[in-house]
Amino acid sequence: MKIIKTSPADEHFALFKELPSRLYAADSPRHRQAESFHGEHLHACYVGLSAEGAPLSRAALFCPPELRHQGQLAACLGYYECVADEAWAKTFIGAIAEEARQMGLSLLIGPMDGSTWDNYRFSLHHQHPPFLLEPYHHLYYNAHFSAAGFQLLARYTSSLDTDMQHDEPAVLALDQKFAQAGVRIRHIDMGQYEAELQQLYPFISGAFSRNFLYTPIRWESFRDKYLAAARLMEAEYVLLAEDAQGELLGFIFSYPDRYNSHEKSLVVKTIARHPAPAWAGLGQVLANRIVRLAKSQGYTSVVHAFMIEAGSSTGISRQFMGSVYKNYALYQLQL
Repeated sequence: MKIIKTSPADEHFALFKELPSRLYAADSPRHRQAESFHGEHLHACYVGLSAEGAPLSRAALFCPPELRHQGQLAACLGYYECVADEAWAKTFIGAIAEEARQMGLSLLIGPMDGSTWDNYRFSLHHQHPPFLLEPYHHLYYNAHFSAAGFQLLARYTSSLDTDMQHDEPAVLALDQKFAQAGVRIRHIDMGQYEAELQQLYPFISGAFSRNFLYTPIRWESFRDKYLAAARLMEAEYVLLAEDAQGELLGFIFSYPDRYNSHEKSLVVKTIARHPAPAWAGLGQVLANRIVRLAKSQGYTSVVHAFMIEAGSSTGISRQFMGSVYKNYALYQLQL
């Protein structure tokens, strides 16, 4: 094995980019996903080459200065792709891990494409087709990480709600209470989209700051991510809750699953609310409004995506009869 280091500005980065086309069949869901590379806090990209010079594995090492877990300085390993060769994977990942150790890092977390703002986690099964924005990869990547010494750090789930029950009396009472307190719930204004993002940036950053493995994001990166997501949005399925002064209190981002050709399905990707106890339950109110709207528009299912086990969003999913139907894992390697 020969391992080369590269970066987006380097001529060898083409080897890094081309590997997925070698590893997945032409009809694979992997090819429906347009890959964009985010280089913030990038240390290096790595490509494992065969004796003939063919790329057989790749990964990127990121070193966000704020990434800590239990007091340990951590880096993250992302953009992982590899042939189905466990011994090769162990050697390849081991070489990157050794470099991270020599840099003084204590922990390697993966898969994570730079931060929790980007793609992270491996699926544990492919029993159901992927939904829109769900990363797709070979399942044997889990075995590769285990062979390289990684251990489970966290489990995540996606839930499917096919009953779409809504307007429970307790949730409607909360909705009325917030309305009486001056809360206004509205659709996002796509005509003023960048101005909306400027308001959302500090709110979402603050709301996410309490999330597991959170690291901050620059305004420019945040804006670019949500500008790219605009093509998926239908404004009526993105709600903002504001107080009487127009300050944001809550946000829900959902979008139609255009991958699902069998039924109309909606994906709920993000729910966030102000942390003050006065606004407890606002996430349930926003989710209720989305489910009610979706059902009135002929949707027959709602996916609650990427919830960490024991996270607060799982309570919202249970409130709306979501049943777990997908599982994911995030791993750690002590250096």
